[in-house]
Amino acid sequence: MNARTETRWIVLGADGRHVSLGRTEPSEAEIATASHALAAQGLSGWLARMQGEYYSRRKVTLERIQRIGAEHEADWKAALSAFHAARHRATH
Repeated sequence: MNARTETRWIVLGADGRHVSLGRTEPSEAEIATASHALAAQGLSGWLARMQGEYYSRRKVTLERIQRIGAEHEADWKAALSAFHAARHRATH
């Protein structure tokens, strides 16, 4: 698969932590499970679609799909910045 076209669904936390849900669009039940797991810990985040290969040094893009977890007023741009910093540490 071409790294530029790889699509992966992730949960992105408000603090930049993230976990992959896989390469196929998650079901409503999977989204609800992820949301409840975050909320149970008092955490919040977003379901996002990532384009590009995580462990490549090439650019990846994230598309915000929906908020999940605890109620929040978290900053998407701050979460993105923290995500990219974590990814940079993992790939360099």
